[in-house]
Amino acid sequence: MIRLLLAALGLSFLLIGCQSNDVDPTEERARLLAQRPAIDSVPSSALGPQALLTGECGLFLWSQTDVSKFIFYSKALSGTALFAQGETPLALTQIAAGGDIFGQFNTTLGYLADDGREVSLDLVPGDLLEGGQRIESGMINVRDREGWDTKLPVLGVRACQLE
Repeated sequence: MIRLLLAALGLSFLLIGCQSNDVDPTEERARLLAQRPAIDSVPSSALGPQALLTGECGLFLWSQTDVSKFIFYSKALSGTALFAQGETPLALTQIAAGGDIFGQFNTTLGYLADDGREVSLDLVPGDLLEGGQRIESGMINVRDREGWDTKLPVLGVRACQLE
């Protein structure tokens, strides 16, 4: 029984070694990349500073993979947001809110861009801060017009201008 198993194993290695692989790895990689959608959802730039007036609150999110990129901002109760999208920030209109409430925001938010892209946020609130709260973790999902989803992990803060 063991000899039969070893013979079968040896034959399978021999067959694997005899297979021809005429595909150039560079060409295969190029083919696979060409099949992927154009991902302009990944931020290549960042938003500039955003100001809050006394008594206003905002949601500030940074890319978790590159914390130097401030990529999402929404002023509480405005129903709008800015999202760093490719080279040009997208203006978003809020279309949904759900989950739990933390401060003036919900843990699940949905937005729509003028070009039809859907942007959804799922946030996990963290420690309370003076005038705000950390966002322990979060995920931005961008669904393009063709139905492709791009997920961007984020972290941030919900902050209010107290004085």
